[in-house]
Amino acid sequence: MKHYLWLFMLACPVLLAETVDIHDFPKGALGILSVERLTQGSLLWMQGRVGEGSYTTADSEGRHCTVKVPVVVGRVANTGLGIDSVTGLSIIVMNQQLSDALIKGERINSNEWHFAGMAEQLSADGYIVKGIEADEGFVLNSKRRWISWLLDDKPALNCR
Repeated sequence: MKHYLWLFMLACPVLLAETVDIHDFPKGALGILSVERLTQGSLLWMQGRVGEGSYTTADSEGRHCTVKVPVVVGRVANTGLGIDSVTGLSIIVMNQQLSDALIKGERINSNEWHFAGMAEQLSADGYIVKGIEADEGFVLNSKRRWISWLLDDKPALNCR
């Protein structure tokens, strides 16, 4: 009887616990782009970071869909020379056209869309949560290698 009581006490929290959605989008968000790690390189007056992230959105059936997105971030700065691994970035997508372009694999230049920091209370196509400074530009769906231009790589949308 003692063992059944222990089993009951251990099982109750599991049975009563609510499921947690790992992709809980902020209100009005259409998707979230996140990159875990970036490789940073510096060459004289140029500083840049490259990596591959995942854009997660929900389809019309409510399933979470993910597509791989190559990312390039950079700026002109007096930096020197070096290569390092750095933390990634996160962007919350609020605009339907931007979301569709990411899913289709279209090249997204930060100068062609309106991005704002999370602290700013402005209407924006996307909000930068972390990983990109105000003086940096970035390209989403940048081509990873020169051979990808010849092969016409298109991202595959994976829905669950």
